[in-house]
Amino acid sequence: MGKKVIKTSKAQQDVAAQKNKSEFNKDVTSYFTERDKVNSSGTVKKKDVRMIAEAEAEVKDLLYQESLKEVALPKGVEPMFNTLFLTSKRNRVRTESGLLLATALLDGEAQIDYEEKQVVMGAGPQVQQATVGTEVVIDFESLRVKLSESMAQKVRKDSEIKVPLITIEGTEYIAISERNLKYISKKV
Repeated sequence: MGKKVIKTSKAQQDVAAQKNKSEFNKDVTSYFTERDKVNSSGTVKKKDVRMIAEAEAEVKDLLYQESLKEVALPKGVEPMFNTLFLTSKRNRVRTESGLLLATALLDGEAQIDYEEKQVVMGAGPQVQQATVGTEVVIDFESLRVKLSESMAQKVRKDSEIKVPLITIEGTEYIAISERNLKYISKKV
């Protein structure tokens, strides 16, 4: 007698093909997960993120220190109509002991870099109440603009706060209208 050959049915062939396919998929996913573990060890990513955050905080701290200086407008420069030129003081990023502050003024998820209270450095001829040297509070909500670069932004009705800056002889000033003020906090 010869060898017996067992006939395979179509169902057995399909089951075998599915097993091979699932083993192949497992091999592929395990390969990619193993590769990702090797290529991006968690400590390296954490160190990179920490270094980037420290560098960003250092730059923001330098900008904060620079923004504390109140530089008068150059002679002959005057805002037009009801425009105000304000100091561009930034929010503090670190405490005296060097800890990072996470409590800066927030716009939803975004952080607003500038303080609400600013000093008027120049006032146009039609400005009625805020004079040079007056401390005012900015209404950042009036500076909110809708984003419409993509259809997704239009549908989600995304918006952001754009602070209008003007640079005069290397010094940044916030250029806003009298309408963008909440109130005057300290009159000169």
